Parts: sequence; C-alpha cells; structure tokens
Amino acid sequence: MPDEGLRLLAGTVAGALVKAMDTYRRNGVRGRVVDVLGRDAPRRADLVTRRLEESRDELSLAPLERRIQARAEITTELRGSIHAMLWDSPDLAERLREVLESISPPLPKPPVDVTHMPPIARDRALD
Repeated sequence: MPDEGLRLLAGTVAGALVKAMDTYRRNGVRGRVVDVLGRDAPRRADLVTRRLEESRDELSLAPLERRIQARAEITTELRGSIHAMLWDSPDLAERLREVLESISPPLPKPPVDVTHMPPIARDRALD
C-alpha cells in the first residue's frame, strides 16, 4: 500500500477518535481502535490507551475558545502516531478500515420518485 494511503487512513482514524472524544461513543470507538492497533502488542495497546486518555483530558481542560485549535493539534499528533504504527504493521490497515465502516453512520437513502418508473425499476428503488 502506498504511503499516502496509510497517511490518509491514519488521518481518518485520528479524526474519528477526536470527534468521539467528548461523546457517549468515546469508549466504543477508542476500544475498537486500540484493539486493532494493540493486536499482538499489549504494550502498544497500553501506550495508545494512555495517549488517548491524555488527549481527552487535554481537550476537556482547554478553554472553550481554544477547543477547535486543541482538536486540530490532537488530531495531527494522533495521525502521526497512527501512521507510524501502520507503517510498521501495514496489515492493520484493513482492520482499521472495518472499524471506520462500523462506526460511521449509514448514509440515508435519497428519496426516489417511483411514480413514473417501470415496475421492475420501482421494486429495486424501494429495496
């Protein structure tokens, strides 16, 4: 996998982690990412968990007017760390993609006007 793909994946994962940091989904997202990154490497799992907790604390302590900047800084730092882990273990990339797909809300289907469609097309559109 080209390095750019790993960098993009790392940035997407970092963004999802930071976005979830102060929501009810924090533990679920963090746990799933740590499970993947720490697979076969318990020490790395501990380091990732500790760093995510520190990042959450930094974010919660940041003054409201500095939160956007703090989120950007944390995302950048996490992206670099995750990219380094993916560089060392590129086999983790597919598992991280699966985590991202599972935590992303499904996109709503656009409304379809079926009144002028033939029956076969109408049935497919309504599935």
